[in-house]
Amino acid sequence: MQSFNIQTMKKMIFSICLLLSLSGFCQDRLLTKKIIYTISVTDNKVKSSSSGDSIVYDYNVNRRFWWEAMDYILGEAKNKRLTLYSDKGDAIVWDTMLNNLSKQIKNAYGKELKKKEIEVIFENEIRKIQFEEEWTYNSSSMLIDKKVIAYCPIISRDSVALVGEEITTQESFSFPIGWIRPKQANANDTILICRDLRYTMPIYNSTPYHWWDSNLEAEYSIPYFETFFSQAENGKISVYEDPDLVDALKLSNVSKRREYTKNESIVKSLAENNISETDTTIKLKYNSDNIDYLRFGEEIYFDKTNCNFIKNCNYVAPVVRIFASDNSFIGYYPIYYVRKR
Repeated sequence: MQSFNIQTMKKMIFSICLLLSLSGFCQDRLLTKKIIYTISVTDNKVKSSSSGDSIVYDYNVNRRFWWEAMDYILGEAKNKRLTLYSDKGDAIVWDTMLNNLSKQIKNAYGKELKKKEIEVIFENEIRKIQFEEEWTYNSSSMLIDKKVIAYCPIISRDSVALVGEEITTQESFSFPIGWIRPKQANANDTILICRDLRYTMPIYNSTPYHWWDSNLEAEYSIPYFETFFSQAENGKISVYEDPDLVDALKLSNVSKRREYTKNESIVKSLAENNISETDTTIKLKYNSDNIDYLRFGEEIYFDKTNCNFIKNCNYVAPVVRIFASDNSFIGYYPIYYVRKR
């Protein structure tokens, strides 16, 4: 009898541990196996002076550590300890990459580059980076975890442009150095690139079959947003109007963040072929189908051991694009933010 009780107890303990394990495992859910997008590490502005307009590149990351990471990556690639790949997956020889850069500079500016000039470009003009990542999310916190599968440093230059009546910056030259597919192992030598890099990115392809832009699949993203809204509006997670605010939104105000109004004209047919037209205001609600951007705040490290980037999500918000009645773009509207406690 005692043996039976011990065996039964062992089975019960095993079952409980299994259930707890499965419960913990189920908290991490797949959002996408592959998404590719580009972020800028500089905020580019036009500086006007008596001598003319020029571009100012303000860094959104730690400039010293950013360039330490870039120098390390380029050194490893140059010395053939790191392989560069094209979009098609073909290996790129270092000298071939340099020749392609020289040709594109000549085509864009009609100028032959000297060796020293190429070095200066690599030392100063890698201002963007493209990532290929796998995303999962925690169904309790709704924060997104990103695993970097590959990345591509990009040389980028802006020029002064007149858009409408506004003088602004516009990218005039871009050169991807090549894709790097790092090791996926534990990191033991890291440097902090930034505490909180903030950016807003599209999550769906704006052009069909452009797999290199962005690509969340609706079968995964819609459940994520539905769960996000449900958790927030049922008080299971705290959400914020702004990630820097101390106090979370009151539960009574959470659902209001998804509400908006729209003016519509209602046309009615009357007798004798007459019509009446009246303006009315309709109350609507943003839902998962309206979300096509995400806003992130990230802590990013460079892992020298594996020549990789490590990302920690500080906060995330589903974002709606707002358009005027003439369909002109006005700006981005983050529904609300969820963040680390």
